[in-house]
Parts: sequence; structure tokens; C-alpha cells
Amino acid sequence: MVLSRQPVRVLGVGNAWRGDDAAGLMVARHLRKDNLPQVEVAESLGTGRALADAWQDADRVIVVDAMASGAPPGTISRFDANGPAVPFQGSRSSSTHCWGLAEALALGKVFQNLPPVLIIYGIEGENFSLGDGLSPAVAAAIPEAARRIAEDIQAWLGREVSEVKKPER
Repeated sequence: MVLSRQPVRVLGVGNAWRGDDAAGLMVARHLRKDNLPQVEVAESLGTGRALADAWQDADRVIVVDAMASGAPPGTISRFDANGPAVPFQGSRSSSTHCWGLAEALALGKVFQNLPPVLIIYGIEGENFSLGDGLSPAVAAAIPEAARRIAEDIQAWLGREVSEVKKPER
């Protein structure tokens, strides 16, 4: 994945064929439609190596992913990855052949190569079984998560991102 250097990079993480695990992808697609200025939106399956590559050379990164913490489905959480321990358990497979967001964050801290600003948005999932489609609570959380992310971006860039005229279709 080749990413350009933009002031803000948003990375939607997930698997479109694992129910609520697609939440991060859906938020990324929602934000991409908004055509936010100076924002690069990308998608990833969320393997640790892909995540580390995606946030390399970026100053401000937002990662959005499904999570399984025991909170009610559709709950949106926000964590500063450069802050104290992130209470985040991604929804990736527990296979020993793959490591995901939690491991990428831990290694990034050890090697001190996390972006200066790295925010994690987690949307609590309900169903991670095979098949497409989000549970109703997670589907309802997608626009709100996108709105909160746009507010973060607005604060960083110092202007209303909603004031940018969208291209005509």
C-alpha cells in the first residue's frame, strides 16, 4: 500500500466478510464520500505489518476498527495510542500466524516509531461470524464515528472541514 504524505491519514481496519469486523472499513468509506481536504483515507485488513507500513512517515493518524471489550454493541471509544496503556482488543483472529492492531501498537511503542499523533477509534462489535452485514447497533454507530473523526480532523487543521464544497456528481 503506497500512501501519499497528507496532514491527516485515516485508516479503516477490518474484514468485510466477518460481520461487525467491517465497522472500520465502513467508517473509512463514509469519510471518503465526504471528500475531506488534506485527508487521506485508506483501508486495511489490519495485520500488524500493514498497519505499521500505513502509519509510517505520517504525523497525524486515526485508525478505526471494530473492538470486543464487553461494552454494549455500537459503543464508540477513542484512545490516544501515545498515552497510557490502550485498553483495546481488536477483533482480528487469535491465530498465531497473524498479529494485529494491539501488537502493532505495542511494537511501535517499544521501537518508538509510532506517529506523533495516533488516535484509535473502536466500535464495539456484536457479531464477528463469517458473512457480510453489520449488526443494527454497529451500523447505527458508523455515521457518528465518522462525525467524531471529522471533528478531530477539523480541530487539527483549524478550520471547518464541512465548509469545503464537495465535487458535483
